[in-house]
Amino acid sequence: MADVSYSYDEILDRMKNKFYELSGYTAGKISDAEIRMKVLAGEIFSLTSQAEYIKKQMFVTTASGEALDQYAAQTGITRKKGDKAKGRIMFKLDVPLEYDLTLPKGILCTTSDGTLNYITTESAEIERGSSYALVACEAENSGRQYNVSSESVKTIVTYFSVGIAISNSVKFTGGTNDESDEELRKRIMEYMSNKPNGVNKAYYIALAESVEGVHSASLAATDIGMIYMNIAGKGKNVSDEVLAQTKAYVNENKTLGVSVSIHHAELVEVSLNVKISVKNGFDAEQVINHVQEAIESYFENISVGTSITGAKIGNVIFSVEGVENYSLTDFVDITMNYDRLPVLKTLSVVKV
Repeated sequence: MADVSYSYDEILDRMKNKFYELSGYTAGKISDAEIRMKVLAGEIFSLTSQAEYIKKQMFVTTASGEALDQYAAQTGITRKKGDKAKGRIMFKLDVPLEYDLTLPKGILCTTSDGTLNYITTESAEIERGSSYALVACEAENSGRQYNVSSESVKTIVTYFSVGIAISNSVKFTGGTNDESDEELRKRIMEYMSNKPNGVNKAYYIALAESVEGVHSASLAATDIGMIYMNIAGKGKNVSDEVLAQTKAYVNENKTLGVSVSIHHAELVEVSLNVKISVKNGFDAEQVINHVQEAIESYFENISVGTSITGAKIGNVIFSVEGVENYSLTDFVDITMNYDRLPVLKTLSVVKV
């Protein structure tokens, strides 16, 4: 397919050159001819940009967003939703009351800058004579950005709050992003290169991973008539409810005469101590934060049975702009069996 990705200036220059070639003179600035060429160049640029966008959406290797979702739907794959961050918020009175104060479920709270919202998931009471209550709360939407530090959620939005202050004494955790285009594309490409046929490993992995909440599944070498499978979410085990749903769904769709045994993955905790040097001109604190985010995201997206090596972690660190060099302290490569999932226990990133 011909390349149509011309910039606006390139289109306008070509028009001006052609005008000069045909007329023998250059269109004057702000002349009627130049204005017409600028308007027409803008429209042509808009059309060529749209054509380039459509060209990319025609192929699974370059499609994005809704178009990629449509490719996934053709294979029975759907984009996985992320998890909502969870935590607890303290509601504190200025002075104790002479009666019980009920805090209804569904109170909307927000961070100090008003950019991230959280909703209480239970009702609670500040008992007579007391001045506070801890209330379970979750993020309004999924996403890692909701894993805020302590003392970040400070404002009540949808509740009469005179005389009540709020804060989260510990950080919100567990928030994960929706499956990215690249993650979804990888699953589609894996499906295309190793199509499930009703009896192979790919078939059973695809069944398990189609259940909402299951990020990855792994199979052992199967015995005749018996399949052993372990599943996990993003950087954690799935809930018992999701495990039960997965068992039911896989057993409903398994091949006749086959028994399937499905279990939680065994979590293997990994601690990392990373030292980095920062390139000149980059803000060290910002680079450190980006390295932490990159490593945390990497571990969230690891599949069951994936081994952890220093080389893989190094690739993640070097993907962050501004990193000059790095070292890992007291780290040894970890080989994972099919039933084990590496999870990040502690992470320290410092500048040297």
